[in-house]
Amino acid sequence: MINRVKSIVNKNRVLFENFSFLSILQVSNLLIYMLIIPYIFRVLGKENYGLVVFAQTIALYFNIIVNFGFNVTATRDISLHRGDSAKIRDVISAILSLKLFFFFISLAIISILIIFIPLLNAHPKVFYLSMLVCLSEALFPIWYFQGIEKMKYITFINVATRVASALLIFAFVKNATDYNLVPFFWGIGTVAGALIGLYIVFKIHGNQFRWLTKLELTRCIRDNIPLFISNVSSQIYVNANKLIVGSFLGMKDVAIYDIADKVVNLLKVPIFLVGQTLFPQISRDKDVRFVKKAMSFVVTFFVVVYSGLFLFSAQIIHLFSGTNNPEAISLLRLLGLSILPISVGLFFNDLLLVPFGYLRDYAKLRSSSMVIYLASIGILIILNQLGLFQLAGVIILVESFVLGYSIFLCRKNKVYY
Repeated sequence: MINRVKSIVNKNRVLFENFSFLSILQVSNLLIYMLIIPYIFRVLGKENYGLVVFAQTIALYFNIIVNFGFNVTATRDISLHRGDSAKIRDVISAILSLKLFFFFISLAIISILIIFIPLLNAHPKVFYLSMLVCLSEALFPIWYFQGIEKMKYITFINVATRVASALLIFAFVKNATDYNLVPFFWGIGTVAGALIGLYIVFKIHGNQFRWLTKLELTRCIRDNIPLFISNVSSQIYVNANKLIVGSFLGMKDVAIYDIADKVVNLLKVPIFLVGQTLFPQISRDKDVRFVKKAMSFVVTFFVVVYSGLFLFSAQIIHLFSGTNNPEAISLLRLLGLSILPISVGLFFNDLLLVPFGYLRDYAKLRSSSMVIYLASIGILIILNQLGLFQLAGVIILVESFVLGYSIFLCRKNKVYY
């Protein structure tokens, strides 16, 4: 038995190494969040905490523009052309150039929104400072490290910069009026990490940068449009609830929803960790049997995770908010149900449709999910039934639809049978 385990580990040494580094990263992030979220929730109060979350949510939408699906295609291209230094150079040059271009477009758009929208105009600093996360998205070459399957760089950089950011928040955020410092310290930490990542890419690994032609950059944008549409569609329903709560129900309700949502998102992290670890190998090998084995393990794991979440939801909410809020406890239990379809759906959409090249079907899947989400929200507004639990129910509905449709698409394309 021991020899068999050793054989499996040796055969998949790179996978286990990368999974271990990403696990260290996510565990450290979990510990940082467990310390920092209760602190800023109590110090800022529900109103200002909700405002910070609202601003960060808007920044996440601009992150979609900056990303434009490049993280997926760049990871794939770096993985497929490791031995071709010229191809690697062109991929690096294209992604950095285009991401910075889209960042400046995003900065211009947020400036216009701040001028014309009263809520943003009343608190411009918090919205501008939240955009630092978009700058780090433009600069941090996570796609490069994933492509060469060296997750240790991602781990070391992120852990060091986030610890530094957390320490600065503890040191300087002392009362409710310091809410602008939260996105500032998180932002400068992520930007510093991005600059370290670029130093490794160009100085330590010796990669070059080349100014690409307009035609080359345009082709890169065109190739990523399906993934951009997919990201826009999926992120609209993933993050829009906080914007809807803030716009219709108020910042205090944003704070309640965000606590439950953050806990669920922390529990989803291993799902995305598995996706990040497996994606480069599946892109190369296209081994469906391997995907099936990994899926059975992950799904079993998350059934256990949700059971624990349900049983200890009261203690979890008290840990993160410092209060015994029955509404937040029930919301957490309901929202946590979304973990199950997401854990299965990861394999059918991100680890089968994308690596096998069915990007248009993937875009169709995500676009359809956005339509389902918007239609559901529209119905709730018309019926005057918009509330925290109704919005959580919509998320479960959409994720279940994504799972069902992705299984259908995989079977239709004979990727999974």
